Amino acid sequence: MLKITTTRRGFMQLGAASAAALTIGGSLAALTGCSKAPAANGYSVLRDGDLTFLTAIAPVILSDSYPGTLGSQAQERLLHALDRLTGTLQDYSRSQLLMLLDVMQVAPLRALMGAQWASWEEVSADDTEAFLQDWKHSRIQLKRMGYGSLCKLLTMCWYSQPETFISTGYPGAPKKIPA
Repeated sequence: MLKITTTRRGFMQLGAASAAALTIGGSLAALTGCSKAPAANGYSVLRDGDLTFLTAIAPVILSDSYPGTLGSQAQERLLHALDRLTGTLQDYSRSQLLMLLDVMQVAPLRALMGAQWASWEEVSADDTEAFLQDWKHSRIQLKRMGYGSLCKLLTMCWYSQPETFISTGYPGAPKKIPA
């Protein structure tokens, strides 16, 4: 078993390396322009690269319930629900989410975070599952938080669709009874 010893020098080296990695990563994201890309056609917040990433992870996160009763409309309905939800987030939360999505669009940063180098359109469901499991069980809290955020956003938007209520046993909103 690997034994990790923590020393002051090691801690300082880790801090310096982490700061350098974040600086380089932020610079790469800024240079590629992914953080300043306009919203995709028909969306108010999400960009084309975001849609590609979310389309790749949605079937893995939602597994058997996706596409469910929505069939061919599932992807579009889910992405538009995500776009609406993202638009309602406070500025800081929205910027943090978009920063996470930016990282998933730049191949070197994506690989650094444990994802495949290939674009999300080329990644298999098994590789996507392995990436998400790595984030879920990571010792790095930032990865676990990213995993939790993505899962919560996707499941909230998916199960807010009235057609998916039956799969959860929810009968729907109460009907107003006239007085």
